[in-house]
Amino acid sequence: MFVTKKHRERMDRASPLFDEADVVFNQIDTPFIITYEVTAGAVSGLEIFKANAPFKFEILDVIIQSRGTDGTGTALIKGAGNITDTIACAVDKTVARAASIDDDYSTIEKNGTLEVVCAGGTVANVKCLVTIVAREVD
Repeated sequence: MFVTKKHRERMDRASPLFDEADVVFNQIDTPFIITYEVTAGAVSGLEIFKANAPFKFEILDVIIQSRGTDGTGTALIKGAGNITDTIACAVDKTVARAASIDDDYSTIEKNGTLEVVCAGGTVANVKCLVTIVAREVD
């Protein structure tokens, strides 16, 4: 469940048990993690969010744990444009991370789209666990 800054503010005001001295909900810069399992790759893009991102956030890091059997498999993260470079996910049980993140596209707007795009000799054999580290932004 995602808790936005507005939700935290409502929670703070709604309960008389919350006291500013006891509980602080101003955690907008605290990173959160999105995980997405690719069970069969697709070049058209596997949507994590399809025009329904719950709030505006910025992608800070992308880590891929390969679970695939395609020796040439890659994946990248895409929003309005390519956020990451291609990340190898060709050898089972290996972990790789994005070598670059394009700051022109790394912020996903509320109701935006975020997807995984795969490539390789047999794209359907590209399998991986994608972990995205992000932070909510105003």
